[in-house]
Amino acid sequence: MIYTFSKILIFIKLLVIFFNSSISFGDQLNIKKIIIDGEQRLSESYILNFLPDYKNIKLNSEILNKFTKDLYNTGLFSRINLNINGNTLKINVQEHPIINEIFFSGNDLIDSESLSETISIKTRDVFNENELNDAIQNVKLEYQKIGRYLAEVTIKKIELSEGRVNLNFEIKEGPLLVVKNINFQGNKNFSDSELKSNISTKEDAWYKIFGSDKFIPERLEYDKEKLKEFYNRRGYIDFNVIVARGDLLPNFSGFNLNFIVNEGQKYTINKINIITSLIDNDKSKLLLEQLDLEKDEIYDSRAVEETSKFLINYFENEGFNFVRVVPSLNKNKNLVDVNFNIRKGKEKYINKIIIVGNNRTNDSVIRRELSFLEGDPFNKYKLNSSINSIKRLGYFETVDYSLNDSNLNNSLDITIKVKEMNTGSVSFGIGYSSLNDTNMSFGLNERNFLGEGKKMRLQADLSSRKSTYSLGMTEPYFLDRPLSLFGNVFDQESENDKGDIKSNSSGFDIGFGFKSNEISQKITYRLIRSETTTSSTSTAASVTGEEGVEIITSSVSLGLSEDTRDSYFNPTSGYKWSFQNTIAGIGGDSNFFKSLFNYKSYYPIEYGDYIFGLKSGAGLVTSFDDKITSSNRFFLGGKTLRGFDSDGVGPRDTGNNQAIGGNNFYNLSLEMKSDKLMPEDTGLKWFIFSDIGSIWGTDYETGVKGYDDKAPRITNGFGLSMTTPVGPLEMVWGFPVKSKNYDIEENFQFSIGTSF
Repeated sequence: MIYTFSKILIFIKLLVIFFNSSISFGDQLNIKKIIIDGEQRLSESYILNFLPDYKNIKLNSEILNKFTKDLYNTGLFSRINLNINGNTLKINVQEHPIINEIFFSGNDLIDSESLSETISIKTRDVFNENELNDAIQNVKLEYQKIGRYLAEVTIKKIELSEGRVNLNFEIKEGPLLVVKNINFQGNKNFSDSELKSNISTKEDAWYKIFGSDKFIPERLEYDKEKLKEFYNRRGYIDFNVIVARGDLLPNFSGFNLNFIVNEGQKYTINKINIITSLIDNDKSKLLLEQLDLEKDEIYDSRAVEETSKFLINYFENEGFNFVRVVPSLNKNKNLVDVNFNIRKGKEKYINKIIIVGNNRTNDSVIRRELSFLEGDPFNKYKLNSSINSIKRLGYFETVDYSLNDSNLNNSLDITIKVKEMNTGSVSFGIGYSSLNDTNMSFGLNERNFLGEGKKMRLQADLSSRKSTYSLGMTEPYFLDRPLSLFGNVFDQESENDKGDIKSNSSGFDIGFGFKSNEISQKITYRLIRSETTTSSTSTAASVTGEEGVEIITSSVSLGLSEDTRDSYFNPTSGYKWSFQNTIAGIGGDSNFFKSLFNYKSYYPIEYGDYIFGLKSGAGLVTSFDDKITSSNRFFLGGKTLRGFDSDGVGPRDTGNNQAIGGNNFYNLSLEMKSDKLMPEDTGLKWFIFSDIGSIWGTDYETGVKGYDDKAPRITNGFGLSMTTPVGPLEMVWGFPVKSKNYDIEENFQFSIGTSF
């Protein structure tokens, strides 16, 4: 009975509201006067614009209902009432307030600026309840991304004068909810631990330093793809994830992540077919022999992907553009035939080249790396080569492209999308040697000054016995041509451990270079002033050739290099070599010839899961009419021969055990690097290496041990590298397995840098 009476009261109330609103008035109303009440910021004329010429027309319920509806649709009013008294229409309105300021409180984990970007409401907007509710949900979603699923958000409205309001988002961030358990059902051929190691979400455990144990719903799709990729690479073509969900535990302490999978059967390759009319059958048979896929192998989706890429490159190099390679599978029991359908597309021309994502870098800096222009015939080889050239600039985190048909016949638009990275850096390094000596390095480097590709650098290397400072600048495209101009000034002071021999050198170099595709050449002029002072109490037994004499070295160098690497920082394929010959004797006191060669190459293994690197170098210096003094010799160790001090290898003074350098050297490094078995969302990588090298030869043999010892030094070691919040970090442990008793070891090296 009480419930029925309440319903009657609600019905009566609705009737009162109905008859006091604009819903029903007489069929014809003769309104002579309108009174507007309640407006604050809005003028009467603004409101009456929605009821034009009311004095000259007969108003009725339809017109007034439309008037009310139009006012509500502006979003500026929270309430509108119409009342008629005789020939007078009274319009009573209540305006939505204007948002004066928006505050966040209680947000310790996410800063207010980041939260402001997640909500659509802004200051000076008209307050809207629906938009406010959306903003609350967006803030909650932002906290869910960091595992705070129980975050609470309430709004405190502070009414101000003149129809203004302040909004304060009061936040209780709540506890961190992590993934407690990851469960699999349906996996018969692979254990739970194997599958867990191949998805990005990890279980919570006190001993786990790396990896994400937060439950993020969006990551489930990624983990499903990771599982599919894992199975497809092992022959399970039909694998699929039936269910993937996160279930909140009853005590709200975290989530269980549950996967139900259907593995299907494992397939073995039966036949491999190339189906195309672009080449004859004999060439197709020869091409089949070059493929990674082989009969009777377990099907691997990566092998199919890489084979498709290989076939595209093969036909493009044969002069076929727009080649399409479409793999297809024919399954029969546990066998599968892999077919590669290859056909040629239509010849097309480049209509537009569109560059996006370069908020800082000028378009011209990117365009000058392209080997094609608008109007040129499209060539995939040139496009790939140009993309790698842009990557080698070192300005961008990623470089991608897309091809889109244009409005013109037989033409396309090329969109190059870049993601810029910090090109300015502050670097800091520290090393510890077996003699308990500490050396530090500090550098400021900007590779893309003002977004114009100019390079600026300041470097300082400091230790207890040595300090080196250098300042340089490079303009890579002078007058918008592939002509580079560069210059450096430098100063170095050093002394031995006892402080009885001090050396000082300073100077500058200037030069210019040319670039054609991946090949560059440089011509450099260098002028150096050097001097060595030996105290009367010195224990040194050797001669530097510079004692108490200021030596001026004036030289010209010709350098040649080629770079085909696919990345500036983390190359996975390609090579870089450089060769430099220097002649000194164009004025000055030194007359010699110096030659230096360096080579680096990178080879992807297991489709890029592992990167094998080879680095080598060699050099010699010989005098025309005199002896080579200490400042013009080579030194070996440190990063070139890991496991030894920076100058730890080669001839040394018998009196003070200081490195005196050598006239000849070589080095070779073999390295394997991978992020396998490492948490993928940390960027952590491991590497193992083996270095070999030697340095020998001096024109001042008296008081020198090992001056003609060419025996190789060999080190083995390992290291870790990762990207941290303060920049890239690298730790290296090197252990000499073949050395001389006068060499100086440095078993641990550490370096870290930060970017701005």
